[in-house]
Amino acid sequence: MASALESGRHREKNLPDSDREAELFINAAPPILIGLDPQGRIKRWNASAARTFSLQDHEVVGKPLAKCGIRWLTAEIESMIDGFLSSKRRLSSEGIEFEREGEPRLLGMTVNWVVFPNGQDGELSIVASDITEKKKAQDELRSKTAFLEAMIHASIDGVLVVDEQGHVVLRNQRLLELFAIPKSLWSSRSDDALLGDVLQKIQDPEPFLEKVRYLYVHKKQTSRDEIKLLNGMVLDRYSSPVFGRDGEYYGRIWTFRDITARKQNEDALRQLSVAVEQSPVIVVITDLSGNITYVNSRFTECTGYAREEAIGKNPRLLKSGHTSAEEYRELWAAIRRGEEWRGELRNKKKSGELYWESVVISPIRNAAGETQHFLAIKEDITKQKQAEIHARQAQKLEAIGQLAAGIAHEINTPIQFIGDNLSFIKEAWQSLDELLSLGYSVDAKSIPADFFEHLNRIREQCDYDYLHKEIPRALGQSLDGIARVAKIVLAMKEFSHPGSDEKQLFDINKAILTTLTVSRNEWKYVADVQTILQEDLQLVPCHPGDLNQVLLNVLINAAHAIAEKVGDGSAGKGQILIRTIQNEEFTTISIADTGAGIAREYQSRIFNPFFTTKAVGRGTGQGLSLAHNSIVKKHGGKIWFESEVGRGTTFYIQLPMKGGPSSNGETRSIRR
Repeated sequence: MASALESGRHREKNLPDSDREAELFINAAPPILIGLDPQGRIKRWNASAARTFSLQDHEVVGKPLAKCGIRWLTAEIESMIDGFLSSKRRLSSEGIEFEREGEPRLLGMTVNWVVFPNGQDGELSIVASDITEKKKAQDELRSKTAFLEAMIHASIDGVLVVDEQGHVVLRNQRLLELFAIPKSLWSSRSDDALLGDVLQKIQDPEPFLEKVRYLYVHKKQTSRDEIKLLNGMVLDRYSSPVFGRDGEYYGRIWTFRDITARKQNEDALRQLSVAVEQSPVIVVITDLSGNITYVNSRFTECTGYAREEAIGKNPRLLKSGHTSAEEYRELWAAIRRGEEWRGELRNKKKSGELYWESVVISPIRNAAGETQHFLAIKEDITKQKQAEIHARQAQKLEAIGQLAAGIAHEINTPIQFIGDNLSFIKEAWQSLDELLSLGYSVDAKSIPADFFEHLNRIREQCDYDYLHKEIPRALGQSLDGIARVAKIVLAMKEFSHPGSDEKQLFDINKAILTTLTVSRNEWKYVADVQTILQEDLQLVPCHPGDLNQVLLNVLINAAHAIAEKVGDGSAGKGQILIRTIQNEEFTTISIADTGAGIAREYQSRIFNPFFTTKAVGRGTGQGLSLAHNSIVKKHGGKIWFESEVGRGTTFYIQLPMKGGPSSNGETRSIRR
């Protein structure tokens, strides 16, 4: 290129001033400028031509353009130039190829015949430029444009492209279908015409038009909203401006997507979500590892765990230790096989309270049938379980009562005749003893000597002195024992009084003494019992069988609390004090013990079903729950306690003298 410039400068020095200025202008021009004489030989060759073809002007001047050293790839270049010379008309071509540095290049060429005014022969003026990069860019642009148009026409979205003046540049068939555009407007380039048709099909056209006008004014803003058509279709509308790399605004793209089905699904899902959230049953969803991903409000209400405390945790946070590891293994094996598992679990709330759940766990599968999550539907069945236990307990007590009543009846008869026979023997012994004693009070001289000796021998053989002393004592103890057995039999008979739906007037003091007799074996080794019973206590309306059971449960609990403190009683016994107090409204029974007391953290849960502070296997956690249910719900009374750790506990049972739940409001009198 430097050689071409130097050659041009050398030629310029030898030219007149006017020609020199023209030559400078020609060499400074960016396009390739070539002049050919009428025979097609090169007369002019500017610097741009020298740079493009890598040929200096002195190498080409006087030579035909077709054979000047340029590596033409267009084979018909010579005939083309001959055609230019003969036609002497202005012609253009963008398809002339040549080679430079081993690569094909493309020329854009304009040919014009120039006639000189002095009558000299004219020349062929060629103005050309290397358009290789331009052509590549154009081809690439056409390719991208074709690809873009293909994408737009294949899109599931309706697409509208407008230029900066709001004229339609491109729209696809989907847009015409979504808005049911009439065929008369399909080819229209007027955005206003399309907009006018669309506005007639929208439920709320004013906000729609306002948004369009706003975005055409605020060119840099994007927008997304939903529009509803009169036919019920819901469209997602999105609009974005188009800016070039130079920041120039070229127009705007609008897209419209039919989201009617999605909105319907969202509405259905929302309804389902509300139903699940407000469901009376517990709903828990976990991932395949068992980590919780969702819980509904009922879960929080039942367990005490807030949603954020449960999400991400494993359901084992509810484990109480009452379900075996084998049962859990069977559960997981079933649901991992894709099967449904049903069962009952005894779990623990955040507060530590135990409760029962009926559980159904099933897999949640995706469209391919693969398990993605597990769904647990659970129901708190604590009350049902408690009711079942109450029913079983009632049946059990009724059966025991019937058995005890039968045993008492059967024992009563032999006890009576054994007692009668012992009384007879005692009276008979007194008579025999007088007779035997008579033989020793007679003077030995008044009877034959051999008879007297025989009498003494018999006396020594039967150890008369010992029998004279011990037989009356043995008979007395036997009669006392028979009386005690008779008392226990009577207590069993009274304690096993059959249940009734009706309240009955009942002797509370007698019931307490009966319960003490029946339960004596539970407390006699660890406690001494004192009773302070109001003497003028009136009969109380109640359910005798239920009340007997409540008294027995509380009394046994008192004995166990004392045993926990004193052991087997060898180092000293505790005390149980039972009182009854009555006024016009209530009869109150208090049972106080000097046992270990109830820890403060357990006191709020004492009457909860299945809760017990006793060792495993000793308590079911149902005694006080049954007592609370009986006194509060069945009798309309109250039961409460006061306790101090290390000093003991006092339970209070308060029964109303009038009213309270009953099947028909009637009472029958029972005084034993």
